[in-house]
Amino acid sequence: MTQSKKKASRIRPDYESLNGLSSRIRFKNYSRSNSVADGAFPSVFRGQSMEFEDLRPYVPGDNLRDMDWKASSRSGIPMVRNYVADKRKQIIFMADTGKTMRGIMPDGTDKRECGILTIASAAYLAGRCGADYCILSGKDWRSRIGRFGNGPAYLEEGLASLQEEVFGKEVYTLESRLDGILDAPLKGVAICLVTDMKGLLEIPERILRTAAAEREFYVFEISDGSLDKRNYYDVLTDRMIPEFISRSKGLAREIWKKQTEYQEQVRSKLRRCGVYYAFLEQKKEIPETVTGVLNGEIAD
Repeated sequence: MTQSKKKASRIRPDYESLNGLSSRIRFKNYSRSNSVADGAFPSVFRGQSMEFEDLRPYVPGDNLRDMDWKASSRSGIPMVRNYVADKRKQIIFMADTGKTMRGIMPDGTDKRECGILTIASAAYLAGRCGADYCILSGKDWRSRIGRFGNGPAYLEEGLASLQEEVFGKEVYTLESRLDGILDAPLKGVAICLVTDMKGLLEIPERILRTAAAEREFYVFEISDGSLDKRNYYDVLTDRMIPEFISRSKGLAREIWKKQTEYQEQVRSKLRRCGVYYAFLEQKKEIPETVTGVLNGEIAD
């Protein structure tokens, strides 16, 4: 894969062009904003300002309107419906920092740049629709888990830290970060991951399945560039590939065949685990693709 040059400039999407897409976001089991202009909630709560969680035995003082007569009849014990407050939607964003993310996409875009733009677009749109979020990055990433917020200043702080990490030298495994999220008491909190094919191949299926069991799990896979460059650089071995190899049509066919095989493995694993996913081959696809994935769509 061809290595891209490090970019020190601030990488951000065109937020104004994203504004029109916020009205199309339909979070699963979630009330949308009252106004596209300000992201105001019609109500933080639904129904009776509470959401049904489970049944429990009746205790003196419980409201009789919460009594579940059918369940009481079946069990022979007075049972009432237990409700919990229905909170704002919360999303954790994280990006892969592995070596293969230093490559380029089919359109020549730096994969790290695409990752930042994808998370920035998703976080901005989610925030416009009233969700709170956190962007995991830095050596103190564990302390960021559960620190949710919203707004321009909060978003910029998270993206600045993310860009510093993505273009830095430190590498954090996706498995360790997903384990850290799953160990935290964050029931129902959605997870949004940006990675590439190698990253998805390396994440154990048990972790993907657990992560998607009780929450929305969004995955964006950034595609690798093709073997058609004269100056081909292998980011895994940190060396140039001789031109007679990089220009070999036979080798290109073998690589394409292997990539297709691995890609099918990734698709099958994500489907089995119930993950909402999409693939990004061009930077211009980011806004529409992000909108689709946040709506629970799968783009093969």
